Amino acid sequence: MEDKEYLCIIGPSGCGKTTLIKCIAGIIKPDEGEIYIDDRIVNDTPIQDRGIGYVFQEIALFPHMSVYDNICYGPFVKGLDISSAKNLINEILNMLELWDRVKDPPSILSGGAQQKTAVARALTSGSRLLILDEPLGSLDAKVRRVLRYELRRLVKDLGLTAIHVTHDQEEAMSIADRIVVMRSGEIVEIGTPLELYLRPKNLFTAHFVGEANFFIGDLLGEEDEGVKIDVNGNILYIPCKPSFEGKKVVLAIRPEFIIMKKTNGLKDAWRGMIEKITFLGSSLRFEVCTENDIMVIVKNPFSSEALGWRVGDRVNLVLSRDSLLLYPYPKEGLEKAISIE
Repeated sequence: MEDKEYLCIIGPSGCGKTTLIKCIAGIIKPDEGEIYIDDRIVNDTPIQDRGIGYVFQEIALFPHMSVYDNICYGPFVKGLDISSAKNLINEILNMLELWDRVKDPPSILSGGAQQKTAVARALTSGSRLLILDEPLGSLDAKVRRVLRYELRRLVKDLGLTAIHVTHDQEEAMSIADRIVVMRSGEIVEIGTPLELYLRPKNLFTAHFVGEANFFIGDLLGEEDEGVKIDVNGNILYIPCKPSFEGKKVVLAIRPEFIIMKKTNGLKDAWRGMIEKITFLGSSLRFEVCTENDIMVIVKNPFSSEALGWRVGDRVNLVLSRDSLLLYPYPKEGLEKAISIE
């Protein structure tokens, strides 16, 4: 990863996210491979000498110490002069707005204030690399949304590098410079949030990050600057040429890139019927079964027009050509390729 980058790691439960960062921190010794921090191999370097601040999911504070004493603990155990570390401590207290709580014990703090204190304690030792292991997982949704932006601002303002593990994809997409997608102990793909959402290189990434429709099709041939594909009787034109061989392909498209209309006669439209409608807050999610039994997920922004749809309505679906993603059909089959198990 790059210096001063905010990197998020996501993946299914048990894929190895926490194991990876514990290897980086020195809590677990890797079976093979080398770990570099600042271009230096640290496999045999003790935890305390790696220059890492670690924040756990379970808020770990000393209950018998005040907020201020908890924050000063890092410099104290490192043998640093508290007075020389005072500027950094004061700066972090200001940035995290903890000055009015410095005398309080952790027991009377809210969950958000406790986690802010834990972050502050990790930073006061002068660490340049901050590792965050599900730091917001135990907090309620509203506190998480506020604190995640504060964490990013803090890291950027202090010029730190951060590795943030999370199960919350919205959290990762909103604060990360880049995201690492893991599966079964391996890194599947690395990219910016936009790259992973709009142009994922891997089928698993397309499935795991956000939501996507997948259609199995057959290449019919090239046309102009693209190709024609038969999806169970529906013909689609894709304005790109595949970089792989094979006639059998997989198409993917995000639900929000499908236009749903009542108008008949739309070019290349798929006809179908709404089978289910789910209210998601800012949008409505529709499950539409086409005339040739293809289930399609469509998402429309919350509006009076979207609220007018009803289960049983006949609709026409137009798939945005520029948003269609083309993949070779996986040898292990589509279901296994995108499985999170």
